[in-house]
Amino acid sequence: MRKGNGVEQSPKELIQQAEQALVNQDWAEALEGFNLALALLGPVTEGQAAALFAEAQNGKGVALLELFRYGEAVKAFEAALTIEANLPGTHYNLGLAWEGLGQLETALHNYTKAIELEPHDGEAYFRRGGIYFALEQYEKTVEDATHALELHQDGGAGAAIGPYLARGLALHRLERYDEAIQDYSQALAGDPREACDAYFYRALVFMDKGEAFPARADLQAFLTLTPDPTSIQAEQARDMIVELDKVI
Repeated sequence: MRKGNGVEQSPKELIQQAEQALVNQDWAEALEGFNLALALLGPVTEGQAAALFAEAQNGKGVALLELFRYGEAVKAFEAALTIEANLPGTHYNLGLAWEGLGQLETALHNYTKAIELEPHDGEAYFRRGGIYFALEQYEKTVEDATHALELHQDGGAGAAIGPYLARGLALHRLERYDEAIQDYSQALAGDPREACDAYFYRALVFMDKGEAFPARADLQAFLTLTPDPTSIQAEQARDMIVELDKVI
């Protein structure tokens, strides 16, 4: 037991407090709490203590992820999986950590395992689709983004923005221009400000189709709504407008 403010705290209580710190986005406090719980638990292999150990290791890994300490996060998630190998959330988190380290093939394996264990996890499909895109397997990106959209149907328009953008990018690479435009338009239908990147990407499709007027309108809309008007993407948009104005 650990004493806090004169009151003894069990590993379970420490884990609960650390999980609340995660909710509050206090990553350092969460990490400290999970470490304290793990120190109290010590080496375990079975029973309730083992379940708490796995929970604490997973939580520790999440805190480390948020602190961009990806290598340490990998170790925490793998420690959780040594106790319970079939935790879909932990496999998903491990995928995030490997992705942060640039180990795309390994991340792909963990996202796939997460999907096998929990086939209704739209976020796992979305993240795996992003890995396929980075690996230039665009058809598989389309497939996974479609699954993610189907599973996000009850999540509101905001939840669908990422999958629509991902599928639109892949469709553009596959030169399926009209379908890409449709996906970007769907992303914008909910909240144009939240999905303002869709204006930028849709403009690129219009440019490839030789349609200068809608391309310029989309670039201007992107510049109006982007929260970062000094970004590289914003600079590119301004440069493209200059070039489009020469031909309009």
